[in-house]
Amino acid sequence: MKVYTLEAVLKGETVKFAKAFDSRESAIDYLFNYYSKRYMNNDLVVNEEITLGGNKHDIQYVCDHNDRFRINRVIL
Repeated sequence: MKVYTLEAVLKGETVKFAKAFDSRESAIDYLFNYYSKRYMNNDLVVNEEITLGGNKHDIQYVCDHNDRFRINRVIL
């Protein structure tokens, strides 16, 4: 079974989400909804995607110098 994990650095604060996601898109949607509710704005924009360690399933999404998030596919 494949699931996706999500962790982020938002406004300088590290946030690790205990929830596992069934798709990368659902993890991204969850993060954008979390950001919108937590920080009361919708200004989060992905500027760059970085593949970490040459693993196409481990991607860091860079938004700005204070905001970034990482989604990693893992097999259970």
